[in-house]
Amino acid sequence: MLLKPLNMRTAYLLIIFVIAANNLFAQKILPSKIKFGHVTLEDFAPKVYSIDSNAQAVVLFDKGSANYVPDQTGWFNIEYVYHKKIRILGKNQFDRATVEIPLYKGNNHEDKVEKIEAVTYNMENNVIVSTKMDKESIFNDKASKNYSVKKFTLPNLKEGCIIEYTYTIISQNAYNLRNWIFQDKVPVLQSEYEITLPTLFDFIFLPSGYYELKPETEQGFKNFNILNSNGAGKSEIGIYKATTNHVKWSLSNLKPMVKEKFTTTLQNHISKIEFQLQSINYPESPPKPYMQTWSELVKTLLKDEQFGADLSGKNNWMNDEVKNLIKGDDALSNAKSIYSYLRDNFTCTDYDALYLPENLKKSFASKKGNIAEINLLLVAMLKKAQINADPVLLSTTDNGKAFEMYPLINKFNYVIARVIINNKIYLLDASRKKIGFNYLPQYCYNGYGRLINETPNVVDLFADSLMEKKVTSIFISNSENGKNILGSFNSNLGYYESYNFREETKDNEIDNYFKKIKDGFGYDIILTNNRLDSLKNPDERLNIGYDFSFKFNEDIVYFNPLFGEAYKSNPFTAATRNYPVEMPYKTEEVIVVNMEIPKGYKIDEMPKSTRMKYNEDEGLFEYILTKDATNIYLKCVLKFNKAIFSPEDYESLREFYGHIVKKQSEQIVFKKIN
Repeated sequence: MLLKPLNMRTAYLLIIFVIAANNLFAQKILPSKIKFGHVTLEDFAPKVYSIDSNAQAVVLFDKGSANYVPDQTGWFNIEYVYHKKIRILGKNQFDRATVEIPLYKGNNHEDKVEKIEAVTYNMENNVIVSTKMDKESIFNDKASKNYSVKKFTLPNLKEGCIIEYTYTIISQNAYNLRNWIFQDKVPVLQSEYEITLPTLFDFIFLPSGYYELKPETEQGFKNFNILNSNGAGKSEIGIYKATTNHVKWSLSNLKPMVKEKFTTTLQNHISKIEFQLQSINYPESPPKPYMQTWSELVKTLLKDEQFGADLSGKNNWMNDEVKNLIKGDDALSNAKSIYSYLRDNFTCTDYDALYLPENLKKSFASKKGNIAEINLLLVAMLKKAQINADPVLLSTTDNGKAFEMYPLINKFNYVIARVIINNKIYLLDASRKKIGFNYLPQYCYNGYGRLINETPNVVDLFADSLMEKKVTSIFISNSENGKNILGSFNSNLGYYESYNFREETKDNEIDNYFKKIKDGFGYDIILTNNRLDSLKNPDERLNIGYDFSFKFNEDIVYFNPLFGEAYKSNPFTAATRNYPVEMPYKTEEVIVVNMEIPKGYKIDEMPKSTRMKYNEDEGLFEYILTKDATNIYLKCVLKFNKAIFSPEDYESLREFYGHIVKKQSEQIVFKKIN
C-alpha cells in the first residue's frame, strides 16, 4: 500500500470522488474470508513481524460494519458489528485485553450492546488451546450524562497469545454514523469497515490520513417500513423501496502511529473515515437539509443563550467596570486595558469548551469560567466600549483539525476574539495570564478558525503565519592581567520561547535556572550579573544575560564557541515518517560570537565554514567562522521559511539536522605557546 500525503483540497476531491463512486459504480463486494473463531497454527508462527520487528502487539484483523435496519416505530436503527483479533507478544500490551465500548445516551434513546463473545488462544505443545470469557467478566463502567461504557477483560493472557472478540451495538441514532479508525499504535495487518445505507440518508464521507482509501461500492434494493411525511402535515407508515449503497474500505499492512517530535496530534494524521449527514431524501419529496450552512449556524449561535445571546445586549451590569477601564477615544489603548483586566483578574477553569454553562453576568461576577466564558466576555466588554469585536471558533492542536468547508460544530473546541482597530486585525485570548496582547497560545494554530458574525469568514491560523526570531550575542575577551577569560552572554528569545519560559519558571526557580546553565558548561566557570529582562511583561520578548569568567590552564584546550546554544542531538530519530513534520512556527536563530584569542595560546585547529540551503529557499544553515591576528568571529544562522513539511521531506530534513548537530559540535583547538 503506497503512502500518499493528502492536503485539505485533495481530501475534499476524494470526498467528491467517493460520493460519485457510490452513485456511478456498482460492483460485487466480496465478504471477508476471516470468520470468528478461525485461528490457525500459522497465526502463531511469527516471532517478529517484518512491518515492525520491535512490535509488542500486532492487530491481525479489525473489522466493523454498519447496517440500517427498521425499528418497531417506523424509523431506523443502525446495527454495528465489530470483530477484532490481536496477537499479544509482550506483557506491556496485556491492557489490550481490557475492552471498553462507549455507548451514547440521549433523551429518548440509548445505545445497546449485545452478542459479546471473547476468546483467548494460547499455543501449548503445538496445540491451540482456547479460553472463553465468561459473562461475569462483562460489566458497566464510567457512566455519565451522555455516555455509558460497557467493559470486559479477556482471560488467560500469556506472551504470544491471540485474543479475539466480537460484539454488536444497536443505536437508535440514525443520523450519526460511527467513525472508523484504521491505524493503531501497533501494526495492523488488516482493517476493514463497511456500511450499507438507504439513499434516504445522504452522508458526506470525510477521509483523512496518509494511506489512500479506495472504496469498493455495490448497489442494491431493500424494502423498509418507515414513517413517511407526505408534506401536508400528515405522516403514515408505508413501504419504502430504497436503493441501498454498500461501501467498503480496506487497508492492509499499516505501520504503527507513534507520536514523534514536531507533531501536533496524531488525530490529524491517523487513517480514518468520518461521516456527516447532509440531508434526508424522503420519497417523492425534495431533500430535507440536515447540516446547516455556515451562515445558518452563525445565526443559531448568535441567538443561543449559551453562546452569543448576551454579546450585543444592553449588559448594563458591566457599565461601571468598562467605564473605569477606558480612557479617552484611543480604541487600541482601551482594547488593551479591557484585555489586560480580564487576563489578569479572571481564571479559566476549562480550556476545552464552546458554550456557556451560565450567562455572562454570572461569569463576570465570579471572575472565572471556561474558555468560552472568558473570551465571550472579552468580546462583550469590547463591544460595550464601541470596539469592533467578534468571536472566532477554532480547534486546538490536541483536538485535531476542523474542516474548512463543512460547518461541523463538534469539530471545534475553543473560542477566541477577533478585533479590528484602524483596519488592523488583532486576535486575542484572555485565558492565559502570561500571554500578551495580540498573541495566541501555540495550540491555537491548527489550520482554520471561523469568524462568528454576519460574514463568517475563514480565519487563517496556520503555523506558517508565525515567525519566531532569536538573537544571541557572545563576547569573549582576556582579562587585563591575562590570567582569565571574561565574557558576556545575551540572548533575546523569540516570543513563544519567552512565553514558555514564563509559564515553566517560577520566581523562586530563577537562581536554579542560572545554576543549571553553570553546571551545563562541564568545566569551572563563574557566572555574575545574571539578568532576566521583561520577565513580568507578557507583551515583550524575554532577554536573558549573564557575565562569565573562566581560565585556560591546559596545554591543549578544546573549546566550543557556541556555549550551550548548539543543538546536541537530532530531533528526528525515526528512520522514516509517514505524516508531516509540524514545527510550531517558522524560525530564525542567529548566534554571533566575537572572541579574543586567549593570551598565551594559538589556534591549532578551527572548524571550516559552511553554508547549506534546504529545498532551495525553505531553509538555511550558515556557520561562518573567521579569524584575524587577535580575534575569532562566528556567525551561525538557522532559518526555516516554512513550518510544515511533507512526509517526503522527512529524510532530507533529518539529514539536514544531522549536519547541523555535527557542525555545531565541532570545537576550536587552542594550543599553549611554549
